Amino acid sequence: MDRSPEWLTLYKKNFDRLPKEGIDLGLGYSRTKYWYERNFDYTKEDIEDIMANGTIEQQIVLSRRFYQRGGFYRNIINYYCTLLKYQYVIIPNVGASQSLKNRANQRRYYSVMKYLSKINFRDLFIQWSQRALIDGTYYGIFGRLDKDNFQVITLPTAYCRTRYKDLNNNDIIEFNLTYFDSILDNEMRKEALSAYPRFISSAYNRYKKGKISSWVIIPGEFGICFVFMDGHPYFLNIIPEILDYDDTVDTEKERDEDEINKIIVQHIPHLNDGILLFEPDEAAAMHQASVNMMKGNPHVSVLTTYADVDAIVARNSAETATNTLERMLNNIYYNSGTSSEIFAARSNLTLETSLRKDLSMMMTLADKYSKFMSIVLNRLFGNNGMSFTFKILPLSYYNQKEFQEESLQLANSGYSFLLPALAMDINQTELNDLKSLENDLLGLREQLIPLQTSYTQSSDSEGEVGAPEKDAEDLSPKTEANQESIGRQGE
Repeated sequence: MDRSPEWLTLYKKNFDRLPKEGIDLGLGYSRTKYWYERNFDYTKEDIEDIMANGTIEQQIVLSRRFYQRGGFYRNIINYYCTLLKYQYVIIPNVGASQSLKNRANQRRYYSVMKYLSKINFRDLFIQWSQRALIDGTYYGIFGRLDKDNFQVITLPTAYCRTRYKDLNNNDIIEFNLTYFDSILDNEMRKEALSAYPRFISSAYNRYKKGKISSWVIIPGEFGICFVFMDGHPYFLNIIPEILDYDDTVDTEKERDEDEINKIIVQHIPHLNDGILLFEPDEAAAMHQASVNMMKGNPHVSVLTTYADVDAIVARNSAETATNTLERMLNNIYYNSGTSSEIFAARSNLTLETSLRKDLSMMMTLADKYSKFMSIVLNRLFGNNGMSFTFKILPLSYYNQKEFQEESLQLANSGYSFLLPALAMDINQTELNDLKSLENDLLGLREQLIPLQTSYTQSSDSEGEVGAPEKDAEDLSPKTEANQESIGRQGE
């Protein structure tokens, strides 16, 4: 690798634009060979300066470095980007003069469902959410989009910006063509250009000839842009607290090591007239004997002295240290807007409230995905008489049971029959295929008689009355306290 002074000058000047080890920063072509500083790290002063005065590129690099580092920062981001199940429902919308019984409309609907079944949307949305939470914005472009293909290319974040919106209120991407100049190998550069839409390679050639500037606007039908909140790394403010916590843990570790060290003090007494009870050579023999006895314990030292020593003991501050660490730990979650109950729950009531808040925050991104995918489906399959709505449900692994029960109750009242199935990870196509399998092929409708429900069966005066007993995790703290009190009274 060339490490000439010219290269080092270029490296230092553009350090924040170079990819760092172990993680795709979205700042350069992944197969380009760069030389970089392997042990680059931040001080707390550096972090606070970047948060207050740094460029968006510096903030993104900082966010990505701490995500790579792992720990609190990665756990919180991974928790949010995987919170939703990204289960969706496709709603066909027909005009007043149209009907879904029309065979042409039915074929169009089944074409949409077949197209969507080819795409792993959960992984795709997780990737988009992860990048949006780390960088503040996800930038992408369609490499190929038609009725048989859905190819997405993630754009390098440092070479993108968004300042305008289209008529549908979607963010418009501006892409810096100098990204391809960062690919030093000519063959790799050609390979990268060939993966992008043709208008990108054409614009790059015009840029190299000096006919246009390096910034090119990506048309709305090609660009994919999701801005999270203000477009800056959302959890950047918790990094100083993470460093404080790490420093405190290190300090407490050193303190613990000090506290387990013990000193055995052997005080050689004097007689009343000041004469030594043991001569120095005798005291030395006693000292060596004690040392030999304790040599198997690395945490014990021996002191033999004629002087008056009251005590040498380790200071016990375990309780104070634990309280300090707990406060600092809670402060990390407080600054991130996340409840510590998520990762170490102590009360189901506060946990439920926190999960609802987290779900509502991630639904702001999910609603953008829904709107974007609706536009894509209508561009490919819609017409004047029929359009489609792609809708991500507010469904997570944490509220799956409640969502399923509530949607089932609504279905018994005539509402959507699809929602209970979707809550069980069965999509629209799978539900139709599953029922066809059960009824048409296996004949289960005639062989299995459904259990009666509370809506169809008569009341039984001899049966149990009252609401069914709740599971332990569904009880409120007050109910738990009441049950404990009743249990103590019965003893």
